[in-house]
Amino acid sequence: MTDPNETLLFETSPYGNLDAIVEHDQRVVYFYLNGQSESGAEDRFGVRACWVRNLVRGPLAINRDDMTQGKPPLLPRTDCLPSEPGVLPNPDQLQIVWFEEGNGAALIEHATDGASSRTLAVIPPWSGVDGFHGYAADCAHETSLCWPMPDNERLDLRIQRSLEFWNSFSQQGTPFQDLQPQQLEIYQQKFAPGAEPRYFAIDGGKFPQRGLVRFDLESEIVVLTVGMSMCPQPATELFVDSPSDFRRVELGARLPKDLSEEAIDDAMKSISSYAGYPWKSWTWFGPGHTLQWRGANATLVRDEELQLPSFRDDPVHLLWIG
Repeated sequence: MTDPNETLLFETSPYGNLDAIVEHDQRVVYFYLNGQSESGAEDRFGVRACWVRNLVRGPLAINRDDMTQGKPPLLPRTDCLPSEPGVLPNPDQLQIVWFEEGNGAALIEHATDGASSRTLAVIPPWSGVDGFHGYAADCAHETSLCWPMPDNERLDLRIQRSLEFWNSFSQQGTPFQDLQPQQLEIYQQKFAPGAEPRYFAIDGGKFPQRGLVRFDLESEIVVLTVGMSMCPQPATELFVDSPSDFRRVELGARLPKDLSEEAIDDAMKSISSYAGYPWKSWTWFGPGHTLQWRGANATLVRDEELQLPSFRDDPVHLLWIG
């Protein structure tokens, strides 16, 4: 037997840890977000699916036999807008808009003349919570397959801002090129005025750009991330009431002056790894959180004095390790 499913659109997220897939089997169209096994985060994100459109007349109730046979279920026709089958979307008119955090995405359909667009489906960061999967424009009622697209200006604005964010990387210059010198200047003024710090790129030439700066002071060695805050941490909105105050951070560590260069190098590798950890593991760093640091548990403490420049209207906070 051959696989009847056909892919209309496939795209990997800018973070490289999720695949977005729009697929149909001649009966129904679905939008999927799949965690990639090579990222090490597949078990935490898994597969999230949202119904998009029936291509044939839907049943009166969800056919559970389809699900047990591995077929994507049709949405009941009484839950569809309109109740009649829809047409297969044109792949050339479809677009994926990734949320800035990388843990959600919207499926957009553009008109043939390009003058207008419509959000067909959204798999937001809170997909998978309490049986919720995603929003669909052609869904009329809350079901186990999808919910109606909400009339929510905040969600619309979030999709629009996400698109603006990603488009900013295709223009001349990048957000990192603006953020990096600002942070370096503040670090320099705070920790070593007049001294020459050592700067290291820690992104491996991949998105997102990040750096690490080292200050060798008389009494200690200070190591700080640069540009980690360019991308908002995923999942903050699931745990705090004011995610804007927690989602953009930089990490810092103070090391003893008498530490060997090998030990300093190991510490710098650790902090470099932690700079990308939230997006690999679908989590976030905040005050009071703990992580493994030089063989022991270390608590993250927010620096309440250092004023880093805000980014995209969010405050940026430095979290000290230990």
